[in-house]
This record gives sequence, C-alpha cells and structure tokens, in this order.
Amino acid sequence: MDYFKLFTRTIASVPAKAVIKLLDLECHMLQSDFEHDRLAASEDANSVLFFWRFVQMAKCGEVMHGVRPLPPDHIEFYKETIVRLIHANELPSSAMEQFDHAFQIPRRS
Repeated sequence: MDYFKLFTRTIASVPAKAVIKLLDLECHMLQSDFEHDRLAASEDANSVLFFWRFVQMAKCGEVMHGVRPLPPDHIEFYKETIVRLIHANELPSSAMEQFDHAFQIPRRS
C-alpha cells in the first residue's frame, strides 16, 4: 500500500478531535526521517507536509500562500478533513475559504 493511502486510512479512522495531534506526530516523524536519510522525499510525503503546514496556519488564523499544485485526490481528501475539523471546532470556519484559495484543483484544458 502506498504512503498516501495508508495516511488517509489512518486519518479517516480517528475521531476529528484527534486528527491534528495525529497529523503533528506523523509530520514530525516525516521530518525526522528526511533529516536522518531514512526516507527519500516523495510527492506524497511532501503533500502531507504542505497540508500539515496549512492546518497549523489555519489554527492560528494565518493564510497560506504559494502552495504548489497537489494531486486532485489529495486535495479532495484534505478538503473532507478540513470539513471534519471545522465541524469538530478544531479549526475556524474561515479555514474552508482559506483552503479553497490555497489548494485549488487545477482545471483541465
């Protein structure tokens, strides 16, 4: 199973109140793995790290700019997760508008 599928299963399986803490733990582990050459950077891992940074900034009411394009299936999962976090009062409702602005799904020509 690839990393992103495992990540989505894990996040989807915990209560919304535990998502941010689990995301923090996962991303600290990813960063440590990168720093100690235990893991090569991958699109999936970088995507999760971008999402984590967005969540951290949204918690503080800050806006994230300059997000590189992510795979549409990642964006869809992250959006569902943001909705869960807003409903659980873990993020302010403004996080949805911030998310839509930061993580736009690329339009196909």
